[in-house]
Amino acid sequence: MEIRPHDLIEISDLSLLKRNEDNDWSGTSLERTPFVVVRRADRSNQEFIPVGIRGEHRNQREAAFLHQNGIKNILSPYWLKEQKMWQRLNAERKQMPVIAAMDLVKEIMSDWRWGPTGSAGFEMATGYPALKVTSDLDLVIDAPQEFDFNKAKKLLQTLDTLSIRIDIQVETENGAFLLREFMEQRTKTVVLRTNSGPKLVRNPWDFSLLSETKLGQ
Repeated sequence: MEIRPHDLIEISDLSLLKRNEDNDWSGTSLERTPFVVVRRADRSNQEFIPVGIRGEHRNQREAAFLHQNGIKNILSPYWLKEQKMWQRLNAERKQMPVIAAMDLVKEIMSDWRWGPTGSAGFEMATGYPALKVTSDLDLVIDAPQEFDFNKAKKLLQTLDTLSIRIDIQVETENGAFLLREFMEQRTKTVVLRTNSGPKLVRNPWDFSLLSETKLGQ
């Protein structure tokens, strides 16, 4: 079973989740919506999956570890897109700007393998109203091979004509980077988020071009 960052996991048994018991909000959140999101971290212990718990407020985020036996279901961003899960929300939630734009986003990104993450992905997967009127749309693009720079630039330009702000992470086999940052820093370096921490790279698809210095050192 392949588990990747951004995947949402429905938990079968909350006792198999190692979390900070001092956070009252996280327990309440999990009882209400027993879902966590896979986060990027060291996976040397294959029995435990690094995950994040979402609270009701933006500042309520907690790192935790879920034992693999606690997995009830895994929903990837790509599956959410393929199933058009935004169309299954009720009429009131479909009026949220991010949800209202999803059909058009799907049309614009028809040549890419992508899916919704963040609040949008969480609401589509769980039905819990996580989005606000002012929410951005967070997306992930799966790009194991290097893509055409001009094609990606055109994609961003087209998405920027929409009434919502869209933030895109690009997943490579080495880690993930922000598409907008990559476009702006094309001739320099970009931050690649890896399981061992962020690194500066010249080419996110080529580890041989990795900077020798990790960020923060």
